[in-house]
Amino acid sequence: MAAALLSVFDSQIAGGKRYDLAAIGRRLANATFSQSHGVDESPAVSFAMDLTPLIQDDTLDIAGFINGHIRRFQEQVTNVIIRLI
Repeated sequence: MAAALLSVFDSQIAGGKRYDLAAIGRRLANATFSQSHGVDESPAVSFAMDLTPLIQDDTLDIAGFINGHIRRFQEQVTNVIIRLI
């Protein structure tokens, strides 16, 4: 099904850039790398970010919203590293 949906972008694929194969490959890689110590739980994984708050609140700054996510991710990584050492 993914291949059929990606074939809609045939004009980009026909130019030599194999977005169809790359998109499927990325999903497979995400599934594999998401389970480093076990069998893949999903055959394919796509990562996404919920941007609904930006639609619901016109006062939110896009850069600030994204930077908040990056900051929280950085804090999580730092906490994991501190626990490991």
